[in-house]
Amino acid sequence: MESSALAALSDDALMARYAEGDLIAFKELYERYERRVYGFCLRYLGDPDAAADLFQEVFKRVVDARREYRPRGRFASWIFTIAHRVCVDHARSRERAGALAARLADGTAQVQGEVEDRLARQAELQSLLSSLAREQRDVLLLSKYYGLSYREVAEIVGSTETAVKQKVYRALQTLRRSAQPAKALESG
Repeated sequence: MESSALAALSDDALMARYAEGDLIAFKELYERYERRVYGFCLRYLGDPDAAADLFQEVFKRVVDARREYRPRGRFASWIFTIAHRVCVDHARSRERAGALAARLADGTAQVQGEVEDRLARQAELQSLLSSLAREQRDVLLLSKYYGLSYREVAEIVGSTETAVKQKVYRALQTLRRSAQPAKALESG
């Protein structure tokens, strides 16, 4: 099948084809999700090297689970569930080693090649996000940045839809309160 025809297929159809051995279908899925999954890992961890490693782990798990995959919802929910679990496991192991606290104290990830202004905004956003409780940061990123529904986010994080809505609301309120003093300093 040509790549243009594959591009028209749903994620679930591509995964089914991949389970049957179609490597081109996997390539299409990979291309659809590589930036989004890597970006999620990077925003979760704030470390480009660790994000690259975990990104590979996520796709390794997709490869390993290809024959067991059953569409029960959106493929995006499934792959972000994997990414979330991989990141949580990694963060827990880093916390035990004390490395997470050092990383957060050192600052946010440096994104090379971008203009200074954009780096400053990204650093401010990362700092604000890192000030949130992990649960709030998770649901906020999954729902607002990656566009997943509250129901999908609830499935990923193992919570209820109502709890996810509350956590997103509280996270946004916290971010607004944290961002206001910074804006006052800039304008003053």
